[in-house]
Amino acid sequence: MNTDRDLVLELSKSGRLPAPLASNPLAQELGGEILELSTESGLAMLAFNPPARFAQGGGVLQGGIITALLDFAMAFAAHAKLRGEDRSFATAAMSVQFLRPAPPARYIAHGRIVRAGRKLLFAEARLVAADSPDGHLIATASAVLALSER
Repeated sequence: MNTDRDLVLELSKSGRLPAPLASNPLAQELGGEILELSTESGLAMLAFNPPARFAQGGGVLQGGIITALLDFAMAFAAHAKLRGEDRSFATAAMSVQFLRPAPPARYIAHGRIVRAGRKLLFAEARLVAADSPDGHLIATASAVLALSER
């Protein structure tokens, strides 16, 4: 059972978006919300409002939290792309680029599947500040997701 996959399937069928990202305790703690999903192209747009308790000593979000936001976007894009196939995936490799400091605020994470093979998915994500008129780019990531049969 994968509660994230089940949520993507439910929302894809019902079209009830935006919706709280209630399938995962960490996503709930980070104030996660699903804004858009595209099963055709493997896209996901998520919003997060990480609370101040996730900031490090300098008052900005800790790098692991930024990485988690990007990882969620890529994972939900992968779930959308797989469209309920009875397959699971795990991150085999991930690279993150931190471009500017991120104080606790609202962020939008865009995830997409760049290429889907039989055994691997290649994903990208970007994190932007929600309150910035030009969407200040905070961080980017790319990942290889290894697929397996259930």
